[in-house]
Amino acid sequence: MTSKITRTLSESQEGQIVEEKIYKANGEISFKRYSKGRFLGKGGFARVYEFLNLDSKQISAGKIISKASLNKSRARQKLMSEIKIHRSLNNQNIVRFEHFFEDSDNVYILLELCTNQTLSELIRRRKRLTEIEVQCYTFQAISALKYLHAHRVIHRDIKLGNLFLSDKMELKLGDFGLATKLEFDGERKRTICGTPNYIAPEILEGTHGHSYEVDTWSLGVLIYTMLIGKPPFETNDVKLTYRRIKMNAYSFPDQVPISKEARDIVSEILINDPTARPSLDDLLAHPFLCKNSLPKLLPASTLAVPPSSAYLKQFESTGKDDVKLSRPPRSSSQTRISEDLRSNRLEDGRLTEREIKSTNRVISRTESTACGSNTSRKTATISCYNFISGGPTLWVNKWVDYSNKYGLGYMLSNGCAGVYFNDASKIVANSKGDSFQYISRSGNGREETMVQHTIPNFPSELQKKVTLLQHFRKHLMIDKLCGDESKELVYIKKWLLTEHAIIFRLSNKVVQVSFLDKSELLLCSDSKMVTYVDKQGMPAIYPLSSAMETQNREMAKRLRYTKEILTSMLHPQTAGTGEYRPTGKNED
Repeated sequence: MTSKITRTLSESQEGQIVEEKIYKANGEISFKRYSKGRFLGKGGFARVYEFLNLDSKQISAGKIISKASLNKSRARQKLMSEIKIHRSLNNQNIVRFEHFFEDSDNVYILLELCTNQTLSELIRRRKRLTEIEVQCYTFQAISALKYLHAHRVIHRDIKLGNLFLSDKMELKLGDFGLATKLEFDGERKRTICGTPNYIAPEILEGTHGHSYEVDTWSLGVLIYTMLIGKPPFETNDVKLTYRRIKMNAYSFPDQVPISKEARDIVSEILINDPTARPSLDDLLAHPFLCKNSLPKLLPASTLAVPPSSAYLKQFESTGKDDVKLSRPPRSSSQTRISEDLRSNRLEDGRLTEREIKSTNRVISRTESTACGSNTSRKTATISCYNFISGGPTLWVNKWVDYSNKYGLGYMLSNGCAGVYFNDASKIVANSKGDSFQYISRSGNGREETMVQHTIPNFPSELQKKVTLLQHFRKHLMIDKLCGDESKELVYIKKWLLTEHAIIFRLSNKVVQVSFLDKSELLLCSDSKMVTYVDKQGMPAIYPLSSAMETQNREMAKRLRYTKEILTSMLHPQTAGTGEYRPTGKNED
């Protein structure tokens, strides 16, 4: 079905009727009629009005672009790119793309109407926001950016005016006029574009190109602006602003009180070297976003006045019940992750020096390895295994390693999310996220105790861990669920990072080994079967007793490697090298 537009039926601005003529495949013609309502705003070559569908009575935001402004082929190409990118997106924190059409004079893009305007109008009214508000909006902005970057889209124009508020006060990222989509992982863009106050230094330099990190920089500017009331590099002269950005010359005004955590998150983001900036997952685990419990949405009254002290008090942390989740000393940490995955027993011996070095060396590499995802730092890794008959019905589907700060967050294939914390305690939520089990050891005992709680009825001393659990659960969501939930939830009992793989031991006696070359092993002690997924994603199942004798030498090699690693934990003096060369073409 093709769609065309006839002429507009009246020439007045408000109340103007626009008629869309639709040619169906069978030759029939139908019409859609819209009433153009009040003016909402403008930007670039576009003007935005309310559009009322006279048939469905649905109100949308109608973006009108005059064809006179599209005389140059480059301008029309950019518009078509904006439409192609925006219409492909579907996320609760992104303005919904509804429809587009054109007539002889204009191109019309119909979008979700956000009735509470943008953060720009909010700051204009309020001057600056409380930290709880900034945390809430930042959390939602990161959610939108994580979705975009997972789909290889860079927005390149993050600013107050492009963050809209719905009638429910939900933050929505809009205006994809400067957005671009990467064709392959590692691609760099070189177009100089953006809004002066928010533009990243690598865009201005233009020497090495830019990628997802420019959105992170703009997010840092956004956080500063919401907290302070004006952008950090703002001057009356654009060239001077650019010079300050390149020099990273900004400061926090003494007259505006902000917390140490707020200063830290801005300072960590606004770093000129894009590779040194924190990833979006790093930011979600930052104390600024973790120190308080956060409201899902803010009340509409905050559009005009700050939240009341009583409202803020229910979310602000007092500090006395905070749980310290910082990484323990190196020796105890390495001893802990060397626990035996087969017998579920903590050994007194430590990893060999070779294993410790391998573990340290590969942490960042494991965090950026994923089946079908981009290679930005701290990207969640996705398992390459999909259920096949005879294989495990439950496995670790998605994970991200934050052991440098908190621990390992993961999502199981049945939708249950969990965290293995650095203090060796564990937490796992059911697939609905309304209850969880907390597993810990008391004192020096080896026996684990498991306690079940509901949300929000749980001990105050677990507040920080539950907050982290909720962050991981929200950002490791999966679309397709596999495997049932039992009353006693399955969780990761042990995990280990080596030079070539990450190993999980689940409480249901499944051992999962995910290699960096995207092959995978899943060993099930109950069924005595091993499932192997090769580098191309093809699965095969073998009896565990005879798996080493099969003709599949690639799988046998990985089984030997896994055995060597497990043996080295128990007997480091006698273990072999665990040598494994996954990329050679003429390997034995």
